[in-house]
Amino acid sequence: FFGSRRRSSKRHLTCRTPPAMAKTFTREEVSKHSSPTDAWIIIDGDVYDVTGFAKLHPGGKQTLLDFAGQDCSEDFWGLHRHEVLDKYKRLVKGRLVDAPPARSTSLEEKQSISKVPYGEPAHLQGLSSPYFKESHIALRKAVRKYLADPDFIDDAMECEATGRAPSQELRKKLGDVGIVAMVQGPGEHLKLAPNGLMGGVVKPEEFDYFHELVVQEERSRFFCPGWEDGIDSANSIGVPVIIKYGSEWMKKEVLPSLIRGNTTCCLAISEAYAGSDVAALRTRGELDAKGENYIVNGTKKWITGGMYADWFVTAVRTGGKASGGLSMMLVPKCNEIQTKVIKSKYSSAAGTAFVTYEDCVVPKRNLFGQEGKGFQIIMSNFNHERWMICVVCIQRARLCTEEVFKWAMQRKVFGAKLVEQPVIREKLAQMFSGLEQLTAMGYEVTHAMNQVGPQSAEIGGRIALFKYATTRMCHLVADNAVQVLGGRGVTMTGMGRVVETFHRVYKVPSVYGGSEEIMADLAVRQAIKAFPPHARL
Repeated sequence: FFGSRRRSSKRHLTCRTPPAMAKTFTREEVSKHSSPTDAWIIIDGDVYDVTGFAKLHPGGKQTLLDFAGQDCSEDFWGLHRHEVLDKYKRLVKGRLVDAPPARSTSLEEKQSISKVPYGEPAHLQGLSSPYFKESHIALRKAVRKYLADPDFIDDAMECEATGRAPSQELRKKLGDVGIVAMVQGPGEHLKLAPNGLMGGVVKPEEFDYFHELVVQEERSRFFCPGWEDGIDSANSIGVPVIIKYGSEWMKKEVLPSLIRGNTTCCLAISEAYAGSDVAALRTRGELDAKGENYIVNGTKKWITGGMYADWFVTAVRTGGKASGGLSMMLVPKCNEIQTKVIKSKYSSAAGTAFVTYEDCVVPKRNLFGQEGKGFQIIMSNFNHERWMICVVCIQRARLCTEEVFKWAMQRKVFGAKLVEQPVIREKLAQMFSGLEQLTAMGYEVTHAMNQVGPQSAEIGGRIALFKYATTRMCHLVADNAVQVLGGRGVTMTGMGRVVETFHRVYKVPSVYGGSEEIMADLAVRQAIKAFPPHARL
């Protein structure tokens, strides 16, 4: 059957439906075109002339010619994804006279709300929600349609596969419509979006964390985690520090360019010496003899977006040992900063870097707040980052689950659909329930963020528990998904692309932003701290 090799430079995700006046054929007419020199096939009512294409077919010429003159829809859907039909729409000769209504194109499906049960949150599939207003729904539809542009899809797919840096032009497009601004959360920075928030679909003053949740979910639908992190996720964990703790000059001179997508920023905390134990980091910042500049020396590791960053929001030790000696400062990219790509489980398109500072001169005014107050900034910034990680993880788990459900409904084994096997239905039930539980927990946490903000002491433990539970749920979904898809679930392209990607990268969020063990411990320690002294059985 048709190959699924991508052509990233071509806008191939276009409508494949034949024009209204396209020629029609009977099945008998199609059956006459059954030779190697004249081969037609039927897929979902469309008639394809594959005579010339057969010799180019990645699966072999004879595999395709075996179906010449026949309807091969069932076999086709067992081997290929929907977008393959859009890619080869040029082969369509016409349509059967008795064909059912034409199937939507893959582009149309990418822009629409899924009708597959549990493929979307419940409030998008008929149930009401106290959390989402019309502006949230309108924003989701606008962002989904905008990001379904083939330019974004092609760049994401190519970068994910090759490790190439995401397109700077596309990053600017995200800035133009306010997406870069919106993934930073509510605030005055939203007014810096040059053309409003998706052209005015939502106003800056009404924007809340549920609006951000919508945008975070939609920008994760590419299922290209490296590209997604490289094009703007690094900004969304570094820029909030500038927004919340930056001095006025930073907000006037640095922030607008970041919001517009002209420049990028990364958060540089983790080191080879200190991961979860932030207080143990060793990168040092020492004032020069005149007391005007810090001289920064040290290294940072696993820094998302570090390969592309123009600014490094950096944790340094300016004082003694432990947390009280830490400060945060904004360090511009310069010759004294060297970056080297770190290859990890997901694509190098994320720009994950090992960063070296060697006698890097940083003006004193680049300090965030007061010297020695860095640990508090780091801890408060973690809450929004962890919440964002959870939102993205749940969205990817939902997309993965939808893929598995579709496969179980269309794949036939032992003469029946795969979903007819009780063990498969149990796996689906586990995935559905895990998704819905964490979605509900996420909405409760997001509502609390709207009420008290993400930095409040009351919410830190709940966000930590949210992250712990989310990454555990992802483990369940990833494991079940591979078992249902079998060999396709461990194949990087074609039918199994989404499942294979999810299974390969789902463990990454269980480590960054705070490991599962640290999150679980933090949640319980916060609960112990709040335990009423007189409570007894």
